Amino acid sequence: MTTRIQIPQLDANTIDVTVTAWRKRLGDSVVAGETIAELTTDKAAFDMEAPASGTLLAILAAPPSVVPSGYVIGIIGDPGASDPGAEAANAALLAAYRSATGSAPAAAAAAAAQPLAATRVRATPKARRLAQQHGIDLARVQAETGVEVVDEAALTPYLNT
Repeated sequence: MTTRIQIPQLDANTIDVTVTAWRKRLGDSVVAGETIAELTTDKAAFDMEAPASGTLLAILAAPPSVVPSGYVIGIIGDPGASDPGAEAANAALLAAYRSATGSAPAAAAAAAAQPLAATRVRATPKARRLAQQHGIDLARVQAETGVEVVDEAALTPYLNT
């Protein structure tokens, strides 16, 4: 069973938010009500709380993604569970957002247009070797975990996927 971490509709004037940082890493255990991410709007900054207890299975919006209200930024559940419909729901939401506003959130559009691997990532030699052996995108690891330098500890949760 999985639970989606979804951006709430904050008010009538706020149509998108920026995912500023994740306080939890992929594979971490979370407790319902625990702060898992930091979000900002043009007027305020606030913490996103876990809607359920479980394991953080997926991060679908890496900092500094700008996403519309309703967007699924992550998934919590039992280890091994998945929610294949979350990305399709996000794609449909972005399409509706684009048609309603005539544009896409800047970071979401950039993320869709360009893979994370296009940026230079600082990583330890061992992390680079492991990432290459397992086909892991170091830029994605860096974006999802928020680490400045990707090391073996930051890479470990990605080795099992």
